[in-house]
Amino acid sequence: MITQESLEQLKQVADIVAVTQNYLELKRAGNLYVAICPFHNEKTPSFTINPMRNNFKCFGCGKYGNAITFVMEYEQLDFVEAVQKLANMFSISLQYTTTQPKHPQELDLLEEMTRCYEGLLKHHKEAQDYLASRDVQAKSVQEFRLGFCVGSRVLEQIQCQRLDRQALLELGVLGQDERGRIYARFHNRLIFPIHNPNGKIVGFGGRILQPQANVAKYINSPQSALFNKSKLLYGYFQARQDIAKSQKLILTEGYLDVILLHQAGFKSAVATLGTALTEQHLPLIERFNPDVVVGYDGDKAGRAAALKGAKMLAQANRLGGVVLFENGLDPADMITQGQVEGISALLNKPIPFAEYVIRAIYERIDRLDPLFKQKALQEMLDFIQTLSPLLQADYRDTIAHLLGIPPTLVSVARHKEAQPSKWTNAPKLQQNESRYVTEALILKYLISDPALLERVRPFLEMAFFKVLNNELLALLAGKHQDPRLLHILLDSRLPMHEHGFKEEFIKFLLVSYKEQRQQINTLYSNLDAKERMQMFIDLGIKIKQLRDRKGDYYESLSLI
Repeated sequence: MITQESLEQLKQVADIVAVTQNYLELKRAGNLYVAICPFHNEKTPSFTINPMRNNFKCFGCGKYGNAITFVMEYEQLDFVEAVQKLANMFSISLQYTTTQPKHPQELDLLEEMTRCYEGLLKHHKEAQDYLASRDVQAKSVQEFRLGFCVGSRVLEQIQCQRLDRQALLELGVLGQDERGRIYARFHNRLIFPIHNPNGKIVGFGGRILQPQANVAKYINSPQSALFNKSKLLYGYFQARQDIAKSQKLILTEGYLDVILLHQAGFKSAVATLGTALTEQHLPLIERFNPDVVVGYDGDKAGRAAALKGAKMLAQANRLGGVVLFENGLDPADMITQGQVEGISALLNKPIPFAEYVIRAIYERIDRLDPLFKQKALQEMLDFIQTLSPLLQADYRDTIAHLLGIPPTLVSVARHKEAQPSKWTNAPKLQQNESRYVTEALILKYLISDPALLERVRPFLEMAFFKVLNNELLALLAGKHQDPRLLHILLDSRLPMHEHGFKEEFIKFLLVSYKEQRQQINTLYSNLDAKERMQMFIDLGIKIKQLRDRKGDYYESLSLI
C-alpha cells in the first residue's frame, strides 16, 4: 500500500488546474475555471475547477473531488493506478508500506515479456510484412503493443535476465513438454498483449502468420489468477474513454478487427477472447451504460455466438443490436478493402437484440415440419417471457407477423411452459416501502417532463441513486426510449400528482444529503480532512435549509 505521507505529498503538489488542462479545454471565469464536463453530455460548461480549494465540481452531473478523483474517473483507473500516474506526472517518488499490491511480480514479468516481444517484432521481417498486408499501421503497433515471439531468443532473454521460470510457466509464457523440456509457448506467433481495464498486461494472444496443419491459428494465455478470458475484453483499455464519451460499445470477434476498427475511427471497438459473450463480461460492458452493437462474422459460428450474446443482452435490457458481416468478410477485411462507409452504415442500423433472437429462431426451425409454427411460437414465447413486460408486449406483434398468425394467438399469459421471469415475479410495490419507489418516482416525473429535467439537472448527483443509477445515466444521456425508463414511465404503481414533484424532490434531497453526511468519511476518504469538514458543513447547511424551507439553497429550488 502507498504510505499516507506519500499521498499527502501528492495532494499538495498535484495542482487541479495543471492536471485537468491535460484533458480538457479550460476557460477562466473570475477566480475559477470552467469546461465542458467529460462525465456527461452537455453543451454549456458546468464543470468548475477551483484553484483555491484545489478541487473540481460539475453542477450538471454532480461529480466532484480532487486531482486523484479526476484521474480515476477520466482514465477509469483504480485509486492506486491514479496515484501512480499523478506521481509520474509530478515526479514524486512514492513510498510503500510492507503490504504490497496483489501479483506485482507476475505483472512485472508480463510487462518484461511484452517489451521482449516488442523488440523481436522490430527485427522480424515476415511478421512486419504480415502486419503491412493487413494494413496495420505503425501507430497501432505501438498503441496495442504488438510483438512477435522467437522461441530461442525469448529463452535467452529469460536466462540472461534471470527471470522466474516457474512463474512464467504458471502464467503460460513458457510451456513444458513430456520430457520436461522448457519451451516458449508462443513460438513463431504474432503477439497481442491483453490488458485488464486498468491497463496492466495480464496475458497474451498469439497468432500464426501462415496456416499450418494441426496447429491452432490462435492461442491465448491459460487461465490464471490474473487472466480470465470470460471476464476480459481485448482493446477495452484502449477503448474505455471513447466508450464513455460516445455511449457506444462495438463488440467484435478478433484482435485485428479491433485494431483496424480503431484505425478507421471506430474507437469504441472491443473483442471477446476466443469465446462467446458470457454473463461475466456484463459488468465490464455495463460500466458506462453504453448502447452495445454486436458485430460478428456471418458464418455458422458467428451466428451462433451472436444469438447467444443477443439473448443475454436483451435480458440485461441493453440497447443496441446485432450486425452480421456477410460474404465471408469480417470488419478487418472490409476496412482493408476500403469499405469504411459500409461498416459505418451497418453499425448505425443494428437489428435489436430481441428481434434478432426471434428471427434466428424462425430461420433455424425446419419449414417443412408440419408443426413448424407451433414449435417456433413456443420457443419464441419461451424467450420473450424472460424480458420486461414492456418488451414482451412490443414483440408479440413481431412474432405474429413473422409466423403469419393472428396476434390474439400470441399470448404470453397462456404460455404454460414459459420460463419464469424476473419481471413477472417482482413483488408489488407499496408507497415508501423501498428505495426503489423513491428513486423511480423521481425519475418518472423527470421522464414525463423534459423541461423539468433540465431545471433539476444541477441538483442531481449519481450518489443519490443507490438502486436506479443506470436508469439515471440513461435519462441524462437522453436515451428516452431505454426499456428501463419506459418501464418506469408505464408503472401504475408510481402515482404522480400535479404540482407534487417539488415536495417529493425536497424529501429525496433531504434523505440523500443525510446519507452523504453520515458516510462522508467512508465515501470520500480520498479527500483530506479539511475538504471533508467543509463538505460536512456544506451538507449541514443544505439539510437545515431544506428542513426549514428557507435560505439561499432552498430558494434556488424555486424554479422547480
